[in-house]
Amino acid sequence: MAESIIDEHPMLRHGLGRLKGKVAIITGANSGIGRATARLFGREGAKVVCCDIQETIAPRIDDLIKREGGEAIFANIDVSKQADCDRMIAAALETFGDLDILYNNAGAGIRKKLHEHTDEEWNFVLNINLNAMFRGARAAIPHFIKKRSGNIVTTASTFGLLASPDYPGYCATKAAIVNLTREMALDYGPYGIRVNCICPGAIETPRFRGFPPKATLGDGMTDEQREKMGSSNKALLRMGRPEEIAYGVLFLVSDEASFVTGHALVIDGGQTIDA
Repeated sequence: MAESIIDEHPMLRHGLGRLKGKVAIITGANSGIGRATARLFGREGAKVVCCDIQETIAPRIDDLIKREGGEAIFANIDVSKQADCDRMIAAALETFGDLDILYNNAGAGIRKKLHEHTDEEWNFVLNINLNAMFRGARAAIPHFIKKRSGNIVTTASTFGLLASPDYPGYCATKAAIVNLTREMALDYGPYGIRVNCICPGAIETPRFRGFPPKATLGDGMTDEQREKMGSSNKALLRMGRPEEIAYGVLFLVSDEASFVTGHALVIDGGQTIDA
């Protein structure tokens, strides 16, 4: 068992205490980028509220963090519901007595042309990607304003900067996240709150939540799929690892980024550097 834990995120290093004493909420925390980031935050000394709608990956992320000596709890959260977003803030305050970091990471996408979408499918993607950022931030910001500090990071995408065929809802919501990040940075900077987002390229993770809304996980990728996806990252010619995105998130929430706000950090292996 110990060997499988080490191998799951081979690029994670021992922590340096960058988040010591901080309390962080991460949505979509039990798989993919969220899972790697939650584990990294735990290694860096944060107390982590791990939020996800699914618990099927073993060991569950909070147990994984605790096995490594960190502090974490798990909350079964549907980010499309305001009551659940309120509940995750309450869980952080009740369990750990504070909240410093909100990482809005949960996401969804549906591959089909716009005219083929039903209202339910369109609203599903809108709710999980964009409205969840609004709901999570709305729940956390009053606490951040009161303490006059706070940190919000949201997972956008290179498809918020570029377009991808048959992905209208995903592209639209990820682009909206980028500009909403800038707007929120202006509104809340005077309160000591920093707001940033990340734009990952092709990263090897389980698939997004599917539609109808339920927890779904992919069965991995074939070598052919990896090669095709990796070729889109034009300079490095490979897919990224969840850990490589996690370190970008860590930078944005750390004191090293104390003068960084309203920024969309691109981590894409070169996908967006040419025409």
